[in-house]
Amino acid sequence: MSDLVALLLTPFLAACLFVGIHTWLGLQVLRRKVVFADLALAQLSALGGTIAVAVGHAPGGAAGFGYAFALTLLGAALLTITRRVSAQVGQEAVIGILYVVATAAAILVVDRSPQGAEHVKRMLVGDILTVNATDLLKLALIYAAVGAVHALCRRHFLATEEDGLPRHQRFTALWDFLFYATFGLVVTSSVAVAGVLLVFSFLIIPAVIGSLFSARISVALGVGWGTGIAASVLGFAASVALDAPTGATMVVAFASVLLVAAGARALFFAAPETRRLNGRRAAVSVAAALLAAVGAQGVWLMTQPMADQPLLALVESGLGIGPERFLSEAERQVVREAAETERGHRAEVERLAGMERNARWRGDVLREEELRRISSFQQTFNEMGRGERFVQDHLRGLARSRERWTVGIPMTALSVLGLRLLFRTRRTGVRAVRPGWNR
Repeated sequence: MSDLVALLLTPFLAACLFVGIHTWLGLQVLRRKVVFADLALAQLSALGGTIAVAVGHAPGGAAGFGYAFALTLLGAALLTITRRVSAQVGQEAVIGILYVVATAAAILVVDRSPQGAEHVKRMLVGDILTVNATDLLKLALIYAAVGAVHALCRRHFLATEEDGLPRHQRFTALWDFLFYATFGLVVTSSVAVAGVLLVFSFLIIPAVIGSLFSARISVALGVGWGTGIAASVLGFAASVALDAPTGATMVVAFASVLLVAAGARALFFAAPETRRLNGRRAAVSVAAALLAAVGAQGVWLMTQPMADQPLLALVESGLGIGPERFLSEAERQVVREAAETERGHRAEVERLAGMERNARWRGDVLREEELRRISSFQQTFNEMGRGERFVQDHLRGLARSRERWTVGIPMTALSVLGLRLLFRTRRTGVRAVRPGWNR
């Protein structure tokens, strides 16, 4: 446990730094109505890093940062200029074009560089677990400098974008460029560590959550910080529990926290009458979604019995039953034996993976021969496990084909009847509350 804490402490502190600076910038982006400016600047930063690697510089080095920041400054200048010439089409269109061009250019450069696929993966999701104390110090210094600039220029950054304020102030373009330049500096340093997708999540999702609860920027900032740190903790915990890629898991965690916050805002923090109306709408929506899913599962079972049946399998797992009841006793015995053998193979694969993971966390270096042996054993057990899974899937598909009408027709009929009753009740309730309907 102590090894795990030591492994995750520095990345978590980096995530807290990301939440701190990006939530503030995200609130500014929302006020300026240029939500995807972050993606455009992040993609330009990634393009700069890709060019640096392609011409022979080490990934993550000073030259790579210089290339990335130079292209980000170019993007900041373009965003500043196009704000004054894009009134007819909107700046979001310009930002979209900038993002697409930067992405296409990055793909062209990656296509000519070695290990291009690995670089694209790192560019998108990063590797926040590789952050060390030196990286953390550099990030803290950069963000502190940017934070100081924004604290000194806060009035100008806010005043130039508030709705209804006159735009005849002097040096407006200069303030816009300064904002985008500091924004680009933060994005450049963040993308090198966390990747494009996670940086966008740090920037937008906490700011959106804060804006849901308050229009005051100080309150929204506090809410965004709290939920952003909570989402980071959830993402790290889920990554460890599921042994999943940390960056992608954190993006999903941020999205989950956003959904929970939006639901809480609608059901618990709105006006009383609005809360009751939202509660009824949520209940109807959930019921309709469940009934529609049941109907879709019934139709899918009748038309494609040999395919996966996810909802039916979930219900059967909860009830402790399965399609095996439509098999003969000999066929059920084959399924049980294949499942037991597969569990044994999977346990062996997990044991070997655990050996390698524990050695890596402790800092032990496995010999190349040991790594090859572990990899060979894992591949062998995976292949044997897939063979046992094929046997189970074939027999379960056979059982599904035997139950397609017995189960599929009642499921579809139940869905249609339920949806009809649900919407008839809803229409009746709406008519009852409309003035004049009861006269």
